Amino acid sequence: MASSQQHSILHLPNGVNIAYEILGSRFLGYRRPIVLVSGLSIVRKDWSLLSQCLAASRPVLVYDHRGIGDSTCSPSAVEEITIESMALDLLALLTYLKWKEIVICGWSMGGVVAQQLLVLPFHPHRPRPLPFRVTHVILAGTRSLVLAQNQHGFQNRIPKVLTPEEKLTLVRTVLAKTFDPAWLAQNSEKFESLFRGWLLGVRPPGTINKQQQAAASFDIQHLLAFIPRTTKILVIHGELDQIIPYSAGRDIPAHITTAKFMSIGPAPGQVYTPTFGHFWFQYFNIDMWREVLERHMSL
Repeated sequence: MASSQQHSILHLPNGVNIAYEILGSRFLGYRRPIVLVSGLSIVRKDWSLLSQCLAASRPVLVYDHRGIGDSTCSPSAVEEITIESMALDLLALLTYLKWKEIVICGWSMGGVVAQQLLVLPFHPHRPRPLPFRVTHVILAGTRSLVLAQNQHGFQNRIPKVLTPEEKLTLVRTVLAKTFDPAWLAQNSEKFESLFRGWLLGVRPPGTINKQQQAAASFDIQHLLAFIPRTTKILVIHGELDQIIPYSAGRDIPAHITTAKFMSIGPAPGQVYTPTFGHFWFQYFNIDMWREVLERHMSL
């Protein structure tokens, strides 16, 4: 394991180097850590608004999937990207950290990785026990089944080589789809700030293409019933999500019977309204989302 001022690196086989940070580390041993699992093309700094807020009162683990952000890997390791391989990378990282109890928040593809991690012990041919207990899970803007091609809002394959102008256009287009038109019209300055931040992230087209393939080919439905009933699962999904349809989130409790869909209302721990897009925690105010997650984690 190597470290820098910004992040640490866990070295795994086949040239896989997983970059991670532990925010709120002063709470280790006192509060249960939450692990933020990124979606397709997402790097750990994209969580900053939520991760910094949560880190004010508990440890927060943010990391980059293999081959993106600061997590480097060999070309062959990129070719090995699947939902299962990303879950195994996360298992290796959590095993290294030796935490006994954790909370997991998976966003978009990260929600699928989180579900895959939960069912690793029940794999029919290669079961992998978890040396920790996942007490709570938040599944945000995600699904339990592979979507039909016309259901996913980020399905076009990305060319392996992009000109600077093509990169600008692609990043702007993809980021814009994580919001709804009304939000974009009312938050143009905020969007431009997010856009500039996204341009700084290392997001190789080859890795994103492999993530797209992984997100279109997982098969965990038959294992979801084995998720321990003691694991408390909250589903968050906005009606205005243009990447993963709202119906996919609503269907999760049909596959994970202990999962609960978010409660709507003005009370602490409730989401004000379901009218939000894929970039869920950029909507409303971050204190509302902190309260939603903290209330769930206190159950």
